[in-house]
Parts: sequence; structure tokens; C-alpha cells
Amino acid sequence: MSKSKNNRKKKKVQPPAHHIGVKHSKSYLDTCYATARRIIRAVGEDESLFDLFTKRQKQEMFLIAVTPPYIAAMPGHKVPKQFIRYIQDNLTTSLKNNFFDQATGVTWMDTVTIGQSLLMICSSEAYTNTLQQQQLDAIQRLLAAFEATDMFVKSQKQITGSIKISLMSLSQPNFRIYGLATPQQSTSMMHRPVLQHILHVTTHECQTLRFNYHNRERTAFRVLLGPVGEIPSLSATIPMSKLFPDIKHDRKLDIYIQSHAIHRLKERIDTVHPVVRTQLVILSLMFVQRVVRGADGRLYIAYIMPDETGGRTIGYFAFTIEGNNLLVLTFLPLLSHRVHEGNVLSERLHLSPEDVKYLGMDKLGFFYDVDLEQIPVLKQILLDELHLDYIHKLYSSTRTKGEPFNEKKTSFVKNFFHKLEDRPFDPDDEPSILLAADTDSPATGEDSLTGASLES
Repeated sequence: MSKSKNNRKKKKVQPPAHHIGVKHSKSYLDTCYATARRIIRAVGEDESLFDLFTKRQKQEMFLIAVTPPYIAAMPGHKVPKQFIRYIQDNLTTSLKNNFFDQATGVTWMDTVTIGQSLLMICSSEAYTNTLQQQQLDAIQRLLAAFEATDMFVKSQKQITGSIKISLMSLSQPNFRIYGLATPQQSTSMMHRPVLQHILHVTTHECQTLRFNYHNRERTAFRVLLGPVGEIPSLSATIPMSKLFPDIKHDRKLDIYIQSHAIHRLKERIDTVHPVVRTQLVILSLMFVQRVVRGADGRLYIAYIMPDETGGRTIGYFAFTIEGNNLLVLTFLPLLSHRVHEGNVLSERLHLSPEDVKYLGMDKLGFFYDVDLEQIPVLKQILLDELHLDYIHKLYSSTRTKGEPFNEKKTSFVKNFFHKLEDRPFDPDDEPSILLAADTDSPATGEDSLTGASLES
């Protein structure tokens, strides 16, 4: 009995407290020292400047650890948690994988963490007042080098640039626009010497426009980017002269898009990730703005997939003009009979729009599923004549080693063209593209609302 009482009286041995506020671990400090030397070389100074400081002074340089920027929703703004994680992951990856100076191996993550710690301590009077003249001279040289290379200004641009791309990907013109608040909030964690920069994501309601087209009232949404830092919201506009070069009095048109165009885009660009699809909408309508004339004589704005050549067309936006607004009505696939590529295909192989849709050629996934090597007549037109091999190469590079084509789909298309060769050609079956384009009857579906009409 007494033995059990003695056992109860024994106190549990507690592990020694780790006073992180007193000093950091040796491995952390060694990493800081090595990175600091690389940063000093990256800004054009001799790393021997770092050796002018004593061991204790070096430890004090990195007493306060600066963490990477932390993404959070602005209080009162509803941002899905998965969106916050997406922005945070993209930012972290961008900072780690891109270099401020590749020769020394200094990444942007190094500049916003270790580099920021160096800048803070070099700018602190409480620290510099304890230094000797030789060390003060070294501090002044470092500050001058930081300013000359704009290291911290460039690192902030890298941060906002990465976040801007993420916000552009997540924003939907017909639902909600996301932005970044300014100024950034800094918090010091009292239980440990850490300085954390918090960047807040904001939400903004979409801007709508009601208009009448073909005797029907419709709704369109402004194409814009949310505010990022001190940069205000940016709306998509296009000069009238870009559409009509001979116009005498130029003016800018505000660009709006219907939900229908976004839905059609989702159906037809079916193999592209939704985030990338949204990026390409902004890229095509706000920045590239490649205007082409279709086979029906009307104007279209190309939907661009960027590459080393500056961008390849993978579809078309059909639009109309009303007052000072350009209204995107729908999205046409690359092989639509209304545009050049689809018109050539239809004429050469005597295909109707229904045939193109039946074969699934109105979707980008056709190029991924079908092995064109087994269908020479189709390969010759699509790859050799229309030079759409860039889409074929795009999917060839993303196709994992040994991954087969869709044999069932390939056989289906192959059999169709075998039967087509045996079918006698009747010119009366050919679709009259220009006649269909000039039809002025009320639209029964959005796909007939293609092209630009200059209205007073």
C-alpha cells in the first residue's frame, strides 16, 4: 500500500524547455550564414564583408526570422479555403523555383526571408550603434548594393506577379473577381522571434451590362482584373482601330462577355485545366487581342494558347459592337465552318457542320484522342496544310510514355472517312457558309450569333 502511495507522489520528469526566443538552432543559423554570403555575392559585393562581424553579431542579424508571405482572406470577404491554398502554393513554388541570381543560386525565397532579415538589421539603429567603424562601412556598402540592384523592389514585384496570375485564374467575370489588399499586414509572433507578412485576398462583385440583341434582352459581364496592391482594377478595352484600321475617329471599346460564351468555351476546350482556361480568356481578350477575319467575312478575336512563337490560336470569340461596348456572344471551335481552318476542312473533305460535331472535331480533345497517323487524309489537311501540328505536338509532349490513343475513337473516325470516300459527292449537300453568315433571321441559338457588326 505504501509502495503505491510513493508511486503516486513521484512527479513526471518534464523535458527541458526549448527557449526559441533566446537563440535559434545551429543548423538554422548555418543556413542563414551560407545564404547571406550568396546574397552578398549576388548584389555584387565581396562575401568577406560578412566575416567582419563577430559570432554574436552574426547571431543577432538573424535573431528575428522573416517567414514567406502568408495568404489569408480579408476579414469580411468570402474566399474559399481551397482558393487560399491554391494562391499560397503557387506563390511558394514561384519564389522557390525562380532565381534572383542564378549564378549564385539565390532564389526569390532567399531574398524575401534571409535577405529581408539582413535588410532589417542593417537598417536598425539599435544594432548599428553597437558596431565599430569598419563594420559600419560594411553595412553601408551592403545597403548601397541592395538599393543598386533593386533586390527588394524586384522581390515584391515577383510576389505580386505570382499572386496576380493566381487571382486571374480564379476570378470569373460572370461570378466574382478576386483582388489583393494593400498595404500588407506584418505580425510579430510574441512567443518566438518571427516576423510574418500577411497578404489579404479581397472579393469584388462582377460588373454587368444589359443589352438587346436579336430582339432578346441579354446580360454580359465586364472582363476585368481585380486590384492588386496599389494597382487598381484593370478593365479590358480594345481600340476601334484594331478592328477597323481605316476608321477615322478612333475610340476604345469596353469588353463584356456573356455566360454562354464561357460555357461554350468549357465544352469545346475540354482538355485544358479550368484554371488555365480562365487565364487564357483574360490573356486573349485583355492583352493579346488578335483580330482575324473568318471565312464568313466577319471579325473574330482569337483564343490564344501561349508558346515560344507568341501564341497559337485554339478557338475564336464571336462578338458584336453596341455603342462603346464590344460584347462577346459565343465561342467557336477551331474547326468551325465559319472560320478559316474549319472552312478549309469542310471544303476539302466535303464535311457539313453536323459531320464535324458528330466526329467530335468541335472539341480540342479530338487531337488528344485520335491517332491522326492512322487517318492520312485527315492528317494531311490538319497537320500539313493547316499547320495545326502545334496542337498535336502539345499533346504529344504531355502524353505520358506508353499512353495509347483512344483506339475506339480513332477507329470510329477512321471508319467514317472510309465510308465518306465511297459516298458520291453532291454539291447540293455543301453548306453555304456565306449564305448562312448573311442570314438576318432571328437567332434560335447563340451559335448563330457570330461576328462583329458596326452599329451606330
